[in-house]
Amino acid sequence: MMKSIVAIAVGFVLTAVLNIGTNAVLAKVAPELIPAGGPVTDPAALVLVCAYVAAFGILGCYVTARLAPSRPLFHALVMGSIALAMSIPVTIMAWNDTPAWFNVYNLLAVMPYAYIGGRIRERQLQGQGGTPALA
Repeated sequence: MMKSIVAIAVGFVLTAVLNIGTNAVLAKVAPELIPAGGPVTDPAALVLVCAYVAAFGILGCYVTARLAPSRPLFHALVMGSIALAMSIPVTIMAWNDTPAWFNVYNLLAVMPYAYIGGRIRERQLQGQGGTPALA
């Protein structure tokens, strides 16, 4: 049980640190696109944010699945569920800071990212001759 908790926590923290760090770097490097503490309204910036959030979300769920003691996809989906549950109130509070499409997309995409991250790990295990449920 503890290995499962650690796997989920590590993936979650990794995803959060990468997202927060990238936001901070972009706010310094390109404040016209990603203003520090202000609303992001530029469509190109929003697409960029969607891209790196996707990459980091998939990576974090993959790491969770990789560290999971068993059932990698299940662990990735649990992490995704926790991320979604935490994203809903944040999205509601920040709803007026970004366009509605951006908010809706980011909520709808959380679970597919979790699925992709978990499936990547399962396919690795299958390629190694292991079974995802036992590896």
